Amino acid sequence: MTDDELCRMTATDLLPALRAGEVKAARLMRAVLDRIERLDTQTNGIAHVDPEAAMAEAEARDAALAGGGTPGALQGIPVTAKDLLKMKGLPVEMGSFAYKGVIADADAEAIARLRRAGAIPFAKTATPEFGHKVLADSPTNGVSRNPWDLSRSCGGSSGGSGIGASMGFGPLHVSSDGAGSGRIPASACGVTGIKATWGAIPHETTTDVFGSFTCIGVMARCVSDLALGLNAMKGPDRRDPWTFGGTADPISLPGDPVAALRGLKIRVVMRTVNDWVDPEIEAAVRAAVDALVDAGAQDVGVIEDPVYDNTSALVYMRAYQYARFGHLLDKHGDRMDRTARMSLTPGPQHTYDILARAMKARTDIFHEVERQFDGADIYVTPTIATPSLPADQKQDEPLIVDGVERGPLREAWYPYTVPQNASGHPAMSVPVGMSSGGIPIGMQIVGPWHSEARLLAVAAAVERLMPWADRWPPAAR
Repeated sequence: MTDDELCRMTATDLLPALRAGEVKAARLMRAVLDRIERLDTQTNGIAHVDPEAAMAEAEARDAALAGGGTPGALQGIPVTAKDLLKMKGLPVEMGSFAYKGVIADADAEAIARLRRAGAIPFAKTATPEFGHKVLADSPTNGVSRNPWDLSRSCGGSSGGSGIGASMGFGPLHVSSDGAGSGRIPASACGVTGIKATWGAIPHETTTDVFGSFTCIGVMARCVSDLALGLNAMKGPDRRDPWTFGGTADPISLPGDPVAALRGLKIRVVMRTVNDWVDPEIEAAVRAAVDALVDAGAQDVGVIEDPVYDNTSALVYMRAYQYARFGHLLDKHGDRMDRTARMSLTPGPQHTYDILARAMKARTDIFHEVERQFDGADIYVTPTIATPSLPADQKQDEPLIVDGVERGPLREAWYPYTVPQNASGHPAMSVPVGMSSGGIPIGMQIVGPWHSEARLLAVAAAVERLMPWADRWPPAAR
């Protein structure tokens, strides 16, 4: 087996050989490190990596196994994490000169759990400054690019995670998602990614554990790997009160996910606050739904006129970012991303009246998401309204397609992903096709709180009916 073949294998397929010692963790890690060095010059998805430390940990895993140690559930699997999350020994710069050179002295709990399961967290992936936007360029790391077309964006803010999964820079990639930040790049890069229910995975390092929109998630090339990553990270932690409603019980995928579709009630939500969606996106999502229905699911029809005041609800997000990073403006503002600086600058939106409106908007969004489950088990949407954007797209510039202005990005490009961050519902993106321009198309699947097992089962059925794992982007070949 060549090193290239090793890097193209899923964690699910690698684990039996790693646990038996037939494939050495050190060999796999060296193959991944060499692949990053060779290929990431084009995509720029990896922000930080320490090859010597990664190899030392891999060799220690091999030595422990050879000495009779019990292999972990994720024995020897290389894992990356977005550069907003702490990974011991590596920088946590968050794409900002304000944190240049800051080294994490401990793992975030989600990363620590992966490490305790035998995985090897070894690299940090690219993010925009403070994760403030749905693109993936930053002052410290530059522009990250879509592996399917280097002139296009990989999406954000977990753009580096999408690149890592798409390019084979290890099987598992820890993301975070505050307004679609994990699902958007999963769609743009042709991989699968999940944002779990609030508190399913501990996020104890966030400044506001009660009110944050952001959840930790995972991206991978296949659904079974998503389940592996989610199972390793999920479960209660006393430092995050939302986790008390969750469980560490592992999720198992059905043996025949297509047969498990029988009787499943699906609602299709093709538009929310947007009045336009790319015809190729709409056709691909509809084809995926038709395949699920042909396999035994039931399309229960639409509920007209969903209303989501995403703009008001995201006052919470901006207030959280200001509370955490606003103090940096005076010293570092001149070196910040222009739109990061704008989002941190106090203005008319910082009033009790606006906060009251945001509180109501967030509550209304929760009720609106719940309304979609009236008579339905899940609902599906496009993940984004058109395939990935130009690499030089600006967050505060409108979505323009074929010379036609479609509106602000939040309302026109990613209106589907914001509501589940405000409401706490689990959601994930799965590939369902390719555009005529050769860019992946993703479908979002949304379920009630703590229904990750159902979402993953449906995604596994889509994967079986419309296989994607063997598709590799041009930049990875």
